[in-house]
Amino acid sequence: MNIETQKRISQNLKIIRISHCLNQSQMAELVGVSRSAYISYENGKRTPDAEVLFNIATRFGLNMSVFFEHDYYRLLNHIENGELYDDGLVKLIKSYKDLSSFSKGMLIERAECLKEWDKMREDKRKILEENKLKK
Repeated sequence: MNIETQKRISQNLKIIRISHCLNQSQMAELVGVSRSAYISYENGKRTPDAEVLFNIATRFGLNMSVFFEHDYYRLLNHIENGELYDDGLVKLIKSYKDLSSFSKGMLIERAECLKEWDKMREDKRKILEENKLKK
């Protein structure tokens, strides 16, 4: 990897981290590396391997190409439109991958029922609020 690309990755890692209000220790923990390894990535002394970049991209809902982005404003746009995955979602995805095809289907059906349940509860809450305001 050439120096320019390594420099670009290190700068973009720092921008991603700062834009999510994380310190280097928090970012390292979030992506599963030591603090010293993460610091060396941001300083351009080491280049993160594909797995680390993939973990960061997945965690923040980013495309892998964001690490190579040259345009600062385009990078910020990617970050702004990314979605931070919470630990529950990451755990759910890992569990889903371990399920049989049948169980995956059952989980999807159950999720649809839960979405309907939440919608029904929200609709009922709105009706109660409207009735409260009318009184």
